[in-house]
Amino acid sequence: MKVLRILILLGIVFGLGYYTGQKPDEVKQRLRDLSGQVLENTIGFDQKTNLQRQMLAAKDGILEGRAHALDHHFKEASGEFERALRHLDQAVELDPQGPMAQKIQIVKQKFQEAQQSLAKGHSLPPHLLDDLRQDLQSVMP
Repeated sequence: MKVLRILILLGIVFGLGYYTGQKPDEVKQRLRDLSGQVLENTIGFDQKTNLQRQMLAAKDGILEGRAHALDHHFKEASGEFERALRHLDQAVELDPQGPMAQKIQIVKQKFQEAQQSLAKGHSLPPHLLDDLRQDLQSVMP
């Protein structure tokens, strides 16, 4: 049984070697195409992961800022909103021309207005804070 397995394995290896020897350019091109696809998928996965990480960090900043704003700690809330805006900027930088970047820019504008209001020491109504959180949640991938 062992000998039969070894003979089958040797036959397969011989067949692959013969095929490769008969059409080396075709085999090389297929290998290049396959490695290109693997590389493209890996880069796309990495970019999507980074985008999700930045968006989650922005959401964390918004939630922290919301908590500070509801406690009337406007300076701390403004700082958290500023941190969230930086993460949104970094998310846009990952794909500046993509459709996601345009959606993030719209949400970012709303956050900037809220952050500026908090920086001036003005309070924000709770429903506006909830709307901001929902806007960010709708943009998240």
